Amino acid sequence: MKRLKILKPTLREKNRYISFQVISEKGEEFTYSDLESAIWNVTLDFLGEYGVSKTSIWLLKDCWNQKKQIGILRCNHKSVQVVIAALGLIDRLGDNRITFKILKISGTIKSIRKIMG
Repeated sequence: MKRLKILKPTLREKNRYISFQVISEKGEEFTYSDLESAIWNVTLDFLGEYGVSKTSIWLLKDCWNQKKQIGILRCNHKSVQVVIAALGLIDRLGDNRITFKILKISGTIKSIRKIMG
């Protein structure tokens, strides 16, 4: 069985990590799965399937802090502004009115995890 060739670092896409906080009007907490489905639905409506595939957006599950309502999104370096615009379009999560506050944008996950601390 042949092994797959690994891409050279110059050919890989560069990632950016966006740290955000979800602020709800009533202060109610919600689950990771609710947030994930809201992000996917809004980005699909805003960008379409082809646009979402170009952004390489991914919500990191192990970086979601339920108590502080802080999370990290990963996307490629060319689509950071588009992803932030899509997050701004999310205004409801169930019955709660919410807004996103962008805390930091970084090229490495190590530096962005310091906020989570």
